Amino acid sequence: MFNKAKFIKVILKLFTQVFFVFLIGYLPLFAQGKGSIKGYVLDKETGEAIIGANVLIENTNIGAATDLEGKFIIENVNQGKYNIVVSYISYSKLTIKDVEVTAGKSTDLKVALTSEAISVDEVVVVDKLDRSYENALLNQRKKANSISDGISSEQIKRSNDASTSDALKRIPGVTLLDNKFIFVRGTSERYSNAQLNNTSLSSTEPERKSFTFDLLPTNLLSNTVILKSFTPDIAGDFAGGTVQINTIDFPEKLKINLSYSTSYTSNTSFKDFSTYPGGASFWGFDNGTRSLPSTFPANLGTAGLTRTEINELAKSLNNVWSPETRRAPLNNNFSLSVGDGTTLLGQNFGFIAAFSFRNSYKNSDVQRNEFEASGEPRFEFNGIQSTYSTMMGGMFNISYKVSDFHKFSFKNTYSRSSDDEVSVLTGAQYTDAGKEQIQTALRFVERDVFSTQLNGEHYFTFLENLKLDWKTYYSESNRNEPDYRRVLYGRDIGTEDPFAAILGFQPNLKNGGRFYSNLFDKTRGAAVDLTVPTTYAKYKFGTLYEEKKRDFTSRLISVIINASGNGFTDFNLLYLPLNEIFAPENFRRNGFSIEEYQNGSNNYFAKQDVFSTYGMIEFPFYLLDQEFSFVGGARLENSLQQINSFDLSGQIPLSNQLKKVDVLPSVNLIYRISPITNLRLGYSQTVNRPELRELASFAYFDFATQTSVRGNPDLQRALIRNYDVRFEVFPGVGELISASIFYKSISDAIEKVVVSGSALGSERTFTNSDKAKIYGFELEGRFTLGFIGSYFNNFSLNGNYSWIKSAVTVKGTETTIPREERPLQGQSPYVINFGLYFTEPNIGTTVGLLYNRIGERIIEVATAYEEDVTEQPRDLVDLVISQPFLDNFEVKMGVKDLLSQEQVFTQGNKKSRINSTNTSISMGISYKIQ
Repeated sequence: MFNKAKFIKVILKLFTQVFFVFLIGYLPLFAQGKGSIKGYVLDKETGEAIIGANVLIENTNIGAATDLEGKFIIENVNQGKYNIVVSYISYSKLTIKDVEVTAGKSTDLKVALTSEAISVDEVVVVDKLDRSYENALLNQRKKANSISDGISSEQIKRSNDASTSDALKRIPGVTLLDNKFIFVRGTSERYSNAQLNNTSLSSTEPERKSFTFDLLPTNLLSNTVILKSFTPDIAGDFAGGTVQINTIDFPEKLKINLSYSTSYTSNTSFKDFSTYPGGASFWGFDNGTRSLPSTFPANLGTAGLTRTEINELAKSLNNVWSPETRRAPLNNNFSLSVGDGTTLLGQNFGFIAAFSFRNSYKNSDVQRNEFEASGEPRFEFNGIQSTYSTMMGGMFNISYKVSDFHKFSFKNTYSRSSDDEVSVLTGAQYTDAGKEQIQTALRFVERDVFSTQLNGEHYFTFLENLKLDWKTYYSESNRNEPDYRRVLYGRDIGTEDPFAAILGFQPNLKNGGRFYSNLFDKTRGAAVDLTVPTTYAKYKFGTLYEEKKRDFTSRLISVIINASGNGFTDFNLLYLPLNEIFAPENFRRNGFSIEEYQNGSNNYFAKQDVFSTYGMIEFPFYLLDQEFSFVGGARLENSLQQINSFDLSGQIPLSNQLKKVDVLPSVNLIYRISPITNLRLGYSQTVNRPELRELASFAYFDFATQTSVRGNPDLQRALIRNYDVRFEVFPGVGELISASIFYKSISDAIEKVVVSGSALGSERTFTNSDKAKIYGFELEGRFTLGFIGSYFNNFSLNGNYSWIKSAVTVKGTETTIPREERPLQGQSPYVINFGLYFTEPNIGTTVGLLYNRIGERIIEVATAYEEDVTEQPRDLVDLVISQPFLDNFEVKMGVKDLLSQEQVFTQGNKKSRINSTNTSISMGISYKIQ
């Protein structure tokens, strides 16, 4: 398990070391009274680094060659003015005149070479190829081997998006569920893969095959790219897309960014907010009061304790069941990042460190209903949910080049979130004899993810420019849900009887319970990639081994009516109010007691091993004087998934394995119609493996939806065939016009479905549908309005539209009905994004207006005669205004979810769930040194 205190100590130690390295790197310049010349040499057309270019001081032999990043440095240069000559084979020579060198300082040169044989007498100055810049990201897309979309930090800054999940919904064909889980091209979150700096991430959710993207703050990101077509050099476990999250890289000079903002939330800020004493701090850390006492046995049912001893244990548990009301303050958002580049032992060294924290208070009016096929309700509830949320992120990356062609990077990221939630629902449960009920739940969930990786890049000029990349990585996640308390009070429908607590003589999944669960998930792996360029083609080979392990434990400790012994049971205790009913003195003979729900499948251990290897080739060719590029190859993936658990008694071990060997081919053809126009064609085969949780037989009760969820040990992996066509034009700097068509055929598609008639009432599980197909098109445009007039160059438009259709065929069984041509779970028929931006050229004011809307989608699939649960469309409108001042300062105001339309789920023509939303108004200030 990740040790937070140890991690903080390590970060502080690294900060100290970096400070001394910084001094060591710069002191020699001041001591010698000399300066240096450093910079980058890039390809003017592509923006890519030119490796091995010569940079010389004119009429001397003093100079340097560019390294893996196109970077060079000429040290110990006497103060004065010099002409610098930059050259490389097949590029025109560039002379930069009158470069001034000052003692104790570094002179930066950032130049671009052109492949055209023309004389150049002027400096072409460009920035370092920074993937965060909008233009660089578009250029990357233009030259990419596969079909991809993305969003840069520059575009994120023009919005009011605080988490990665907020930013992702701006990308074509992308939707979100619960603002955490990503849906790409109509496929649910399970059909997408998440990577941080090109390495896999551990999951934070026990019941989903997805990374929760709300964990990562946007201020740590350089860009996020979604690969929508498969090439053999990436993992093949996806159908919708592979989400590649890239954190910011270290700068060439000192950069400091400091920002703070606060926000007001309608219906919450300065208004009544439900909470409860103890358990969580301002920072969102549990203080331990929710934990079971150290004296509590590992299994209450098998500990051999007497009823008196069990009652004494019950008295030691935290006796907080009743919410209290406070005033909610304003929300907070703070971030700090520091980065620099210097020299260590004569070589380049750089680092960046960042930290961010934000919290929020939110009240939501909610409804929870479910209906029979006849239209009669099973249950109907409404109430309020108050949630205090925090999100914290930290990052520390360092990079060191031992020579111009050998570089090592060490990257570390830590993210943490917590949700402290109070729910109070009132209504009626019509099944189980029918009761009017009041349901109260106190819930705290904390999640964290730690990711670390060591990378190496090696360029061998003496081996025909062969390039070797390798990486080792480790990530772990922890999801802790301690002492989830829920209590039901009820009375017969239509009566005026007093409400009484609904408790039984045996443990029950639904009421009077304390639920504890912990998920620990870790991923580790290593990969090697070899790139072999030749005169006519580029070959790439690689191998990867990845191991995932998951340990999930849970306990349900129920309050029961203690009817043991002689005498009567004191049923008057059931009528006590919530703040008195479970007082220590009520756990006694003929009063209350506790018992643990015995189910061996409540806990499971799972692992997944994947060994993969691949080969691919990339080569250009000409046909009828037209330029083409071919990228093709195959990836072999050998996977083993295993689940170990116990039967209901907890005595008999159970084990389930799913082993597959898949060969995944990929073919991409790029027709380069002109320097700014591409036509892309792609075919590939990919897979979708069950999530480890989905293979376990453990069932748990979800208070939020009033349903239980159970795994399916008979699940099979799905096989996907992907067909893609894209036409794209890059008419100018920062401009793009793109149109895409895609088709996907899925065998054994995995979906979450509704099961009727189970012992627990409404239940969900996971099944393989026979076959499914998804097809649609995407349109995207990014351009300025300069065609109207020169002043309108300050206006820019970003927009995209996706139309998606899916059809699933399911055979009927004894308990389910056959269905044909229904939409795939989670698929929206359309996605709309629009952004209008304006930057005033004289004073620098920036205004952004953003819009997002998705079509109706199935959230839960009905397998019998009930209706599907569907989410209805709603409009999201955000506004952001920023104003720089005093060179290094900027003030920013934002309005998020301006319309605050309700989130509505329906079952047939009836509303099954409703969540109210809130408009948030933020104001902040930032300070930058760069």
